Amino acid sequence: MTERPADWESPVVVPEAEVPERILVPFDGSHNAERALAWARMIALGTGSEVLVLVGYTQPLTMRGRGAAYVEAVRDELADEAAELAREGVQVLVTAGVQARGIVLKGDITRGILETAAQEGCGLILLGRQGLTAEVGGVSGAAGMIRDLLQGGVSEKVTRHAEVPVVVVP
Repeated sequence: MTERPADWESPVVVPEAEVPERILVPFDGSHNAERALAWARMIALGTGSEVLVLVGYTQPLTMRGRGAAYVEAVRDELADEAAELAREGVQVLVTAGVQARGIVLKGDITRGILETAAQEGCGLILLGRQGLTAEVGGVSGAAGMIRDLLQGGVSEKVTRHAEVPVVVVP
C-alpha cells in the first residue's frame, strides 16, 4: 500500500512563483515556434521579462577534409541563416514593445537550450512541441518523427532535464 504524504489532509497551498527575468524561446521558424514566440510576447508584455530568441543549427561533418570547401560554405550559410532568423524573431518582439535579443547556437540544440537557460539566468523556457523537421515532412520528416517517438524530441528532452519551468506550445 502506498503511504500518503504527512500533509495529505492539509488545505491546498499555492507557493509563490517568481516572475521570470528572462524567457528563453528556442526558435526555428516553424509555426509551432512562432506560436511559442507569441506566448513569450504576451507573457513579457505583462511581466516586463526579457525574451531571448535562441536559433540553433548543426554543422555538417566530413572525414579527412573531403569536401572541406563545400562544408565551410554550407557552415557559413547556416550560420548566416540562423543569425537572420534570430534577428527576425527579435524584431517581431521589439516592434511589439518587448525587450529581446537573439542568440545563435552551433551544435546540439537540446544541450544548448539547457546551457543557455542556465548561463543567462532564464526563469522560463517556452518552446514549440515540434520543430521545422516535423513540419516540412517528407521521408526525412517521417524518419525524424519516428526517431522522436523512440528517443524523444527536443521539447521532451528539454522538459525532462530543465531546471526551470518549461511551457510547450502545440
